[in-house]
Amino acid sequence: MKATQRYSARILVLVTAVMSVLAYLRLADPLNAQQLPTELPVSRASDQKETSQSRSADSDFEANRIAKSRADAANLLQLVLRQLVSGAAFDAKVREIVWTTGREVIGVGTYEQSGENTGRFNLQLTMHDGKGKHRLQQISDGRLVWTRSEISEAVKLTRVEVGKLPGWAPGSTSEQPIPPRLQVGAWAEMLGTLQRDYDLSVTSAKLKEKPVFVITGQLREQKRQAVLSKAKRSDWPMLYPTQMRIAVNAEPDSDTNFGIYLPVRIEFWSDPITNNADQVTGIRESKRRLITLVELYSIRPITTPSPERFRFENVNVDFTNETERYIQLHDAQLTQSPTTSRR
Repeated sequence: MKATQRYSARILVLVTAVMSVLAYLRLADPLNAQQLPTELPVSRASDQKETSQSRSADSDFEANRIAKSRADAANLLQLVLRQLVSGAAFDAKVREIVWTTGREVIGVGTYEQSGENTGRFNLQLTMHDGKGKHRLQQISDGRLVWTRSEISEAVKLTRVEVGKLPGWAPGSTSEQPIPPRLQVGAWAEMLGTLQRDYDLSVTSAKLKEKPVFVITGQLREQKRQAVLSKAKRSDWPMLYPTQMRIAVNAEPDSDTNFGIYLPVRIEFWSDPITNNADQVTGIRESKRRLITLVELYSIRPITTPSPERFRFENVNVDFTNETERYIQLHDAQLTQSPTTSRR
């Protein structure tokens, strides 16, 4: 029973991290160009192979190239964020695969958003682990973001009052960074975490013969140390990702003329794995382990949905108010009551 509970807890941590609370991840050394595979393989063994080799150089030219790649990646990330929160309404199908303790957990679901700075979205994911179904829903009406997870019939519910977070400042929004109130939940929060906690680079690639940009993030060393300090441990957890790769559409879909700058594939990788031979020779193996893979597909533009589609009905379930944590995260100088559980 305890083993089942521990396993379910690990699944919940990984799923939630991918979808919403990656805020405490970070990256170490700068990275060079990475290449996603040209196919989206069905074979999970193929998925687990790292997709490229790093190139090293110590010349000034290489240093300048890395600096430019970082700047380009930061600019591209802003375009992607803006397309998510300010672009036109769309929906998509979602597939997620999590590898943990030798097992594979597969999830399928949907994502729908209003865009146009409304902050309204609805992400639903159901995961199967061979023992049952685990469900995750994250929904926002632009004022409240609800996250409901159900693991082995145990329900956890959290709420963030995004109306208390900073929004757009006066003036042209096109010249401003995305405000915190639009970076809570789903893909916008994940990308905001990537922007805040990772060293970035970008390159181009082909994904199913379609051109994509690949943003790669390496967890920053100071963030890594903060995680270890908070967890009170010296060894890095195997299932805690330290590298992220995001494939972004470089062109709109030929049929719909839609989808440019939207993310289509998100990978979470472990630290480089050290095997027994490495410990003897003192050489660290460069291969990483793919922990989680998220894919968005069948992306299509839709008519802006009614606000009622994004209303969440809480039926007598206690919830945790996480607004204060987000206020602190975004350095909002507001005084609110501490996180509490309510009905």
